[in-house]
Amino acid sequence: MDMEAGKTLTNEEVIRELLELLKKNAMKEKANDVFEICSYVDGLEKKIDSMTEELTNMQNQIKEMQEDTLVNNAKKALSEAQERLNTRCEQIKSQVLEVKEQVKSTAKGIVEEAKEKGRAALYRVSEFLGIKKRFLDIRENVRGAIKTTDKDIAKTALLAKGFREAGQTVANAFRTFADKPEVDYSQKEQKHPITKAVLAPMKAVKKMLVSMELHLDASIDKLDNLVMNVQLDKEKHMENTKAQKHTELERVEAERVEAEIVYILMVAEPQEYQYNADEFEARGVGEVKQEATYKEVSKAMEEKAR
Repeated sequence: MDMEAGKTLTNEEVIRELLELLKKNAMKEKANDVFEICSYVDGLEKKIDSMTEELTNMQNQIKEMQEDTLVNNAKKALSEAQERLNTRCEQIKSQVLEVKEQVKSTAKGIVEEAKEKGRAALYRVSEFLGIKKRFLDIRENVRGAIKTTDKDIAKTALLAKGFREAGQTVANAFRTFADKPEVDYSQKEQKHPITKAVLAPMKAVKKMLVSMELHLDASIDKLDNLVMNVQLDKEKHMENTKAQKHTELERVEAERVEAEIVYILMVAEPQEYQYNADEFEARGVGEVKQEATYKEVSKAMEEKAR
């Protein structure tokens, strides 16, 4: 049976578009986290499909069991166990579909905003944390299903054992009646049809449920990791922005100082020497001014170098 949504999350166009935007904006880790979360959801869908197939097979096997009074009573109990599992499976399926729709809806909103506002909108991938509560609820449901299945497996195993031993007792009674030696069935591996019809599918479903629980654990951890990565990226981006602003201020200040130096040099440009007494005295004063200007320029150059 296929899940209603058809496409896997990782193949949804909006998810692919979001992943591409994250990669283009140097947010590869976030892209990987989102992809893995979607992959976990896809994995849950596949396991639910497999569980449904096992339960359908189990239902058919129960119906085909040989009719007699003893078996009819067992069939009722086994059918109830199958129905309990099937109900739980349908509940989990519905929860997973809700997660899938929320992921697609969140991704769509982020993609649309990113196209308008740019990289900053991509930090909204942390909103995927909103599905954590749904994952926790699904995990609780799965854990409940595991407990119920364990009990049903134990009951079914006892039932199969009882049927097997009853059959062996009847078989030996006929042997005794026919003056034949009894058979020690303890030395032989005997399986009752219930084992194949119900016990094997139940164990297969239990294995899938345990695997689903592990998937959910990983999904929840991945969500927490995604939020942490987004926060770290935000902080790093803020630091880089501050550094760029600081560098720009330094550049502007350096240009200002350089302009002042050029201006000072232009003002302090020396005059041609003249050799009469008055001009000689004026020249002396000019040299003092040039020296002072030289010191001022040197000081400005040092400040610029710093």
